[in-house]
Amino acid sequence: MAHAGRGLGLVLAVAAIAGACASAGGTTSNRFIRSGTPSVDLGGPRQVSMRAADRAALLLRERLAHPPPAALDSLEASDPQLKQALSGLSTTATPSSEQFLAVAASYVRRGVRDRAHDYLTRSLTINGPNVAVYDALARLWRDWGQPGEGLPHAYRALYLEPRSPVAHNTLGTLLYRLGKRVDARASFSRAVELDPTAWYALANLCHVDMAAGKTRAAIDECQRAAALRKKVRIQD
Repeated sequence: MAHAGRGLGLVLAVAAIAGACASAGGTTSNRFIRSGTPSVDLGGPRQVSMRAADRAALLLRERLAHPPPAALDSLEASDPQLKQALSGLSTTATPSSEQFLAVAASYVRRGVRDRAHDYLTRSLTINGPNVAVYDALARLWRDWGQPGEGLPHAYRALYLEPRSPVAHNTLGTLLYRLGKRVDARASFSRAVELDPTAWYALANLCHVDMAAGKTRAAIDECQRAAALRKKVRIQD
């Protein structure tokens, strides 16, 4: 009976810790846009890379599904953050990658992903390769339900900055969505090796290990992730 009680306690502890990790990070979209530190992205269909024609068709469908230009003009005038980002971009002779990223992030926040894609690709055309831009494109395709399309961007980000914990974490979320759980765990682990304070990667490790039945490891990882996230919030 005592043994059974300890088992139940462990199950309850896992559930409580999982909840703590989820609440510590807020919503998925908030973490992607505000801090640039992707959260865990579990489940979903396993996708393969799209053909160029299919990719173009997806972008076209997104544009046709959006409100008419007048409605977008209204959005761009009424959303203060988007308005400020667009203003900064239009009044700068040589807009930076950071300015394009700010505009793209505002469009993602409002669910207008095709516009975000346009600004990110424009940034690459004007400013050349950039780690943050490639990382944003990788996450954009993943959240579009096409993680295979995001892989090239994730690998380009890591080619430019092999020691980026954020880029390793993003790659891990794409690999997990593609069903490559062992590789995903390796990417999350690498992110933590590079930055022991990377609570988001620890949270991802927690979820991966929990899904694999490694509850004791998951408990430790999620506790550490929650503590680190709390520390970050206090510092902010």
